Amino acid sequence: MMNWIPKKSLKAASVMMASTALWAAPVSAQQIAVEEIVVTGLKRSESLLDAPVAVTVFTADAIERAGITRPEDFLSLVPNVNFVTSNHQGEFFVNMRGQAGVRFAEGAVAVVVDGVQLSTQNEFNGDFFDIEQLEVLKGPQNALYGRNATAGAIIVTTKAPGDEWEGSILASYGNWKAMKLQGGIGGPLTDNIGVRLSASLTDSDGPYTNEFTGEKVHRWTNKTGRMRLNWQGENTSADFVLGGSHGTGGAIAFNAQIAGTTVGGVFIPGPDTNNVHPIPFVNDTPGINIQDKVNSSLRIIHEMDGMTLESVSSFSSIKDNYQAKGLPYADYTIPSNDFGVFEFVFGDLTQKWRDQNRAFTQEFRLSSNDDTARVRWQAGAYFQKARKIRTNINGLFTGGGISPSLLPSPIGSANPSVNYDKTKFGVTNYSPFGNIQFDITEDLQLDLAARYETEERDVETRTAPGANTVTGDATYNQCVLRTGRDPADCFDETTFHQFQPKVTLSYSLPDDTGSVYATWGKGFKSGGFNTIGVRDLLIDGAIAAGGDPSLIFTQDSYDKETTNAYEIGFKARMMDGRLALNGAVFKTDVTDAQQFEFFPVGSIQAVSRIDKQKVEGFEFDANMAVTENLTLFAGYGYVDAKITELVAQPLFEGNRVPYIEKDNLLVGAQFNAPVSGDIEVVGRVEYKRRGSIWYDSSNLPGSRRDPIELIDARIGLATDEWSLTLWGRNLNNEKYASESVPLLSILNVPFKAPTRSYGLEARYNF
Repeated sequence: MMNWIPKKSLKAASVMMASTALWAAPVSAQQIAVEEIVVTGLKRSESLLDAPVAVTVFTADAIERAGITRPEDFLSLVPNVNFVTSNHQGEFFVNMRGQAGVRFAEGAVAVVVDGVQLSTQNEFNGDFFDIEQLEVLKGPQNALYGRNATAGAIIVTTKAPGDEWEGSILASYGNWKAMKLQGGIGGPLTDNIGVRLSASLTDSDGPYTNEFTGEKVHRWTNKTGRMRLNWQGENTSADFVLGGSHGTGGAIAFNAQIAGTTVGGVFIPGPDTNNVHPIPFVNDTPGINIQDKVNSSLRIIHEMDGMTLESVSSFSSIKDNYQAKGLPYADYTIPSNDFGVFEFVFGDLTQKWRDQNRAFTQEFRLSSNDDTARVRWQAGAYFQKARKIRTNINGLFTGGGISPSLLPSPIGSANPSVNYDKTKFGVTNYSPFGNIQFDITEDLQLDLAARYETEERDVETRTAPGANTVTGDATYNQCVLRTGRDPADCFDETTFHQFQPKVTLSYSLPDDTGSVYATWGKGFKSGGFNTIGVRDLLIDGAIAAGGDPSLIFTQDSYDKETTNAYEIGFKARMMDGRLALNGAVFKTDVTDAQQFEFFPVGSIQAVSRIDKQKVEGFEFDANMAVTENLTLFAGYGYVDAKITELVAQPLFEGNRVPYIEKDNLLVGAQFNAPVSGDIEVVGRVEYKRRGSIWYDSSNLPGSRRDPIELIDARIGLATDEWSLTLWGRNLNNEKYASESVPLLSILNVPFKAPTRSYGLEARYNF
C-alpha cells in the first residue's frame, strides 16, 4: 500500500532554512529568486509558502543584515504591528491587528522563547543577541499557545550548540555614548553533549539631558548572559537554558503638559501629544530603575514509534524597582479648595514602585512524528503557577531626595508617605489542548485545534499596619479604609473559563505558486483584579471634587477579554520565484477589552474595560529579488478599530480604540556588490510611516499623535568572516511621543521617543 505523501509535506521536508521571505539575502546568479524558509510557529516544521497563517520570519542572516538587537527593531518591520515603549525599560507592550496590550493587564500577544511561553512581556523586553530565528504570527493563536495569544504570537529561537565549535562577536559605538558588546560561542563537549554561551553588554546615556541636574533621563546599562546546554541520546534529547540580566537606568521620564503652566521657560497652552519635544527636562530629582531577571527552562524530547513526547518546564523571576517624582517635571499644585482631594496631584510628590514576579510553567505534548502521514495530530496540557507582588509608595518631596525604604515614612521624615500599598496577585492556569491536520486531498488541508483554559486569580492586600500620619487616616490599607473589611479579610479570588477553538482550511495552488487559507478562531485573556478598594477610593474622590460618581466605571476586578476572529489570506510566488506576495483581510470582534486607567488620586493605575470593539483591516507585503545583488521589499497594514459599545460612557461609542495605529507602511531595499576578492559592499535602507494613534478611549483633544515617518539605513563592508557597518536610525530626526497618558482635559503626560542615532558596528564570525 502506497503511503500518503501530500505536496505540502514533501516541500516542507526539502526546504532549507534560508533568508526570510520578506527580507531575503541576495541569491546566487544561478537562481535569482526569493528563497523559502521553514517556520515552526504552528508547532510543526512547515514551508512558509504553505503555512496557513499570516507570519513574518527573520532568520539569523536577516537579523544581522537588518541590525536587529531589540524587539522594536523587528516588530517595526511587520504590517499591523505596533509597540509601546515608555516609563522605564521594563515596560513594553505589543499591539497587533487592533488589539492592545496595556499596562497592568495581560498582553495580547504570546511570546515563546526556545519553546517556553513567557509569563510577562517584561521578560521579552531586553537585548536580542545570538538569535537563530524570529517568527511573528498574526491572528488568534490561543488554541496552540493558550493564554494571552488573542492577537498573535512571537516565536524566538536562540542559537543552539552545533557539531563544531563556532561563534561570533559584535561591537558597536554610537552617539549618546552608546556602547554595545555581544557575542556567543558554542560547540560539542562530548559526542552527545553540546554547550553554547552567549552574553551582551549595553550602555547608553540616551538622547535627553535634564537641564537642571544634568541627569541623562533615558540612560540604561544592561548585562545579560545565557547558557544553552544540549544532550542527545539514542531516542531522547534534552535542552537546558539558563539566563539572567541586571540593568540600571532612569525611570518615569515623562513630560507633563498642564494647561496654563510653564515648564523650563516653555509655556504649556494645553495638552498636545504632537508638541512634546520643545518641553525640556528640568526635574530636581533623578529617576532610578533597577532590574534583575533570572530564567531557566528544561525541554525533554523522547521519540517513540509513531509518536514524540515532549516536556517543557520553566521558572522565571523578575525584580523591577523604579522611582521618580510623582509627576516629573511639573512642580505645580492645584489648591485644595478647587479640587478637594486632588490637593497633591500636581505638587511635589514622589513615587516608588516594586514589581516582583515569579512563575513556574509545565507543558506536556504528545505528537505524531510522521510529517508525510495524511493525518497529523498533537495533544497536551499546560500548567502555570505565578504571583506578582506590587508595592507602591507616594511621598511628599521635602528636598531630601526619595527614601530608599519600601515601608511608609511618617510625617516629619525627609520623604513622608502620602499613601502606601502592597498587593499580591496570584495566577494558576490549567489548559488541556489538542490539534489535528488532515489532508483532504494532496492540495487541500483542514486544521482543527482547541484548548480549554481555566485560570484562577486571587488578590491579597499586604499593606503594613499603621496610621497615615500625613493624611490623618487610621491606616494606609485602602481595603480596610474604603471597604471596612478586617485586614485578614482583604483577600478575593475568582476563576475564569474559556473554550478556544480554531478552524483553518488551506489550499495549495498549482505548480507551487502559492496557497490560500481561511481561518476562524476564538481568543481569551483572563480577567483579574485591581487593588482592593480602588473603586471606593475613586468614588470618594469624585464626590469630594464635586464630580459625578456615576461616571466612575473602574471596578476592583475586571472580566475576561474574549475575541471572535475571521481571516482570509494568500501567499503567492511569481516571476519564476523572484517575487513573493503575501496578504490577508481580517475581522475581529472583541468583548470586554481591557484598558489602562490612571488616576492621580492615590497614584492609582488600574485596568478597566471597553464592552465591545470591532476591528477590521487588511495587510500585504512584497519582496522581489530584482538581481542577484538587489532585493526590494515593502509592506502595508491598515486597521479600523472602533469602540462599538461602552455602557459606562456611551459618548465614547464610535471612537477609535486607544493605542492602535491606524496604518503602517514599510518600503526598503537591501543590496550587495563585490569590491575586491571576497569583500562586498552591503547596504540596507528602510522608510517607515506609522499612522495616527489615540491614547485614550474618549479621544480627548491633544491625545492624538499624528502620523510619523522614520528612515533607517546601514552600509558597510563584509566578508563571510567579518563586517564593518555604519548604521543610523531615525535619520530624518523625527521628534514624536512613543506614548501619552491623557488625564482629564487639562493634562497630558507624553513620553518622548528617541531622536536620531548613529554609529559604527563591527562583527567577526569564527
